[in-house]
Amino acid sequence: MEKKSEKKALGIIAIVLGVIALLGSWVPIINNISFFFGLLALLFGAIGLFVNRKNSKTLTIVGTALAVVSMAIVLITQSMYSKAIDEASKAVETAVSEVETSMSSSQAAVDENFKWTKADFDALVVGESMSGVGGTNLDEIVAKFGEPQTSSESSSENYTTKYVDYNTMGGTEYKSVSLQFVQQEDGSWLLSYKHSSGIE
Repeated sequence: MEKKSEKKALGIIAIVLGVIALLGSWVPIINNISFFFGLLALLFGAIGLFVNRKNSKTLTIVGTALAVVSMAIVLITQSMYSKAIDEASKAVETAVSEVETSMSSSQAAVDENFKWTKADFDALVVGESMSGVGGTNLDEIVAKFGEPQTSSESSSENYTTKYVDYNTMGGTEYKSVSLQFVQQEDGSWLLSYKHSSGIE
């Protein structure tokens, strides 16, 4: 018995939808739509195979094969994209964690280097405001608390003043001790003004 010619409409529709699905199956986001076209192509191909069960089935087999291939490519590429996104998010999380760790350790180092307490600040003796006479010596402060973060000098008429600042800029919370000294004839610096912020 000779096979009848194939009913081509369903096979052609399956091929067209399969080709559309295959073309879009590689592109992220669009491949979701391509998967839908692949399902339609598979549906038309299956119907075509059923309708042509006693006839030639070339076009419907091609359409069905394209549908299956395009759907497989969509699933594979979705898996690849998902894995790539997971790896990227893990890399970002790791980088953020490293930055946070680095920041917290540098903040801890800044906090640790600031040795001032309220009692230390209150114990400083402020001398006469213009001459600094009777005030605490800068060398004693540096010996106990280390070099200040900032230091600057200015001169006017008969005296030279030095401004120094100890602070926790970049630490967990801001604390500062600002001091002003007046230079004496022997070259020493005596405290003439003090101010603090945030120390306990």
